[in-house]
Amino acid sequence: MAANDGNSDDSQTSTGRTPRVPVASSLGGESDLASALSASSASHDPGARAPLPPVAIPDHDLLRVIGRGAYGEVWLARSVLGAFRAVKIIHRARFDSDRPFEREFAGIQKFEPLSRSHPGFVQVLHVGRNDAAGYFFYVMELADDVAGTEPLNPETYQPKTLRQELLSRGRLERNAILGVALNLTSAIECLHREGLVHRDIKPANIIFVKGVAKLADIGLVTGTAGTQSYVGTEGYIPPEGPGTPAADIYSFGMVLYQTTTGKECQEYPAMPTDAVGQRDR
Repeated sequence: MAANDGNSDDSQTSTGRTPRVPVASSLGGESDLASALSASSASHDPGARAPLPPVAIPDHDLLRVIGRGAYGEVWLARSVLGAFRAVKIIHRARFDSDRPFEREFAGIQKFEPLSRSHPGFVQVLHVGRNDAAGYFFYVMELADDVAGTEPLNPETYQPKTLRQELLSRGRLERNAILGVALNLTSAIECLHREGLVHRDIKPANIIFVKGVAKLADIGLVTGTAGTQSYVGTEGYIPPEGPGTPAADIYSFGMVLYQTTTGKECQEYPAMPTDAVGQRDR
């Protein structure tokens, strides 16, 4: 699961580098202030936000924030059985109106049963809601620790994302690329078959759980029917716009470009100068 591309990114991290496109314009004429676990843009200043009320998650101790976005945060948590989890908390106070808040909750309702049907989805283990306190939350499996140490140290834990892998390693080796490509193309197909779209596929929203690549940042998952707001991340949105199955495929194509070349999506279609003779990488 893991948090933010810097966060939204819902992936479990808040280290995103590429800004998410502002949600000021909408395909249906309506602003969708959907949350992202990645720090989306400079227009959202965490220091300018009002303090949030205390939150209680049943049977879980919240340890520390590991991702933060405009409308909520992701916490590292420990269950009553001692298992480490990621908990995303979405606050009504961060939205201008009820509608986008309810839209995100509806997306989680649709995705929750699907999340455990494919190894390429981060699993949603529990969904809860507290209308009196103005928030809902969902508990997810935790991404691997980027440090790779066992047992997990909650004080130093950082979620392992594809973005971090690319930053540290450059382009991936052939077998790693195949693992990411095969698992996630199948997961995207499953999502589309159920009438849903992800809307923000990028390396920061792909986490590793027990070494397996999974789609995270599920807060923007929505149905393909009806009007949708203009959301996504610059560089991963096709010319015709976001919010469709074809747009998800375009975004993932950019992800594969990055894994095979080690370049940023903005550099497409440039190839690495040392590509010749590197077919076995």
